[in-house]
Amino acid sequence: ARLTDRVAINSKHMVEGSTMGLVPGDMVTVEDLLWGMLLPSGNDAATALADHVGGSIPGFVEMMNQKAQALGLRNTHFANPHGLDNDDHYSSAYDLARISWQALQYPLFAKMVGTQFYVTQNSSREFYLKNANSLLWYQDSIPGVDGIKTGFTDNAGDSLISSIVRNNHR
Repeated sequence: ARLTDRVAINSKHMVEGSTMGLVPGDMVTVEDLLWGMLLPSGNDAATALADHVGGSIPGFVEMMNQKAQALGLRNTHFANPHGLDNDDHYSSAYDLARISWQALQYPLFAKMVGTQFYVTQNSSREFYLKNANSLLWYQDSIPGVDGIKTGFTDNAGDSLISSIVRNNHR
């Protein structure tokens, strides 16, 4: 999708757990949905993006699984775009590290996961987004921390994928 594509939010994008704060009727750009997915862990943003990019939510999940295969991920299978508990949705720490490494090759992704606060720019209304990764607030005591993502589900509990750059080494 193009970052400037506008996505019409509807009721099927409303998902439990952490949200960006979307409501049906919002018109949100793909870029703002990415910010909403990555900073506050917006399950609503992830679902809206999946629906837009994949043509349907199941269509996007299939795309996710094809990408996992192409990356050689042996212990990953996706059942949804937001990561909420499902017996057929799983990954290993090793596979998540590989996914993270691939994602960090995109400068916009790296910028997003290292940003503390963001106000959306091009949607039908402003969203004030705060990064759920509290390590970003301890950059004085943890030099070089620059992301990546927190998570929580009932089955997995709290999870964290982190990145630190020191001496030009990630």
